[in-house]
Amino acid sequence: MIENNDIKKLKSKIQIDRVFNKGKAIKSGALVMHFISERKELKNTFIGVGVSKSHVQLAYRRNRIKRQIRAIIQQQKKEVIQTLPPGLYMVLYKGSVSVNTKKLKQDFKGVLKPFTDCG
Repeated sequence: MIENNDIKKLKSKIQIDRVFNKGKAIKSGALVMHFISERKELKNTFIGVGVSKSHVQLAYRRNRIKRQIRAIIQQQKKEVIQTLPPGLYMVLYKGSVSVNTKKLKQDFKGVLKPFTDCG
């Protein structure tokens, strides 16, 4: 794997639309990861986090869930860099309003599992 690989935020609307339109999806529990990893010009892993308004109506709860998911990504940064090839990734929360951090961590590991099986 590329040693200079780093995790960056996926911010560009054009890139996010490309991930949803042309990418693939993996589901594990309440998390769904849409991704495009065949991008050879990218040297970093770009990860975005989103929570649907239809699943969690109140903004402060959506923001809390996003913070929890980002914290899990930072805690497992080394593992994420080793397993995910450089590319564009969008992690979506599609669960209920009540969130358990332990369950989120387990779901995130489930989303990473197909990448560890391939490589």
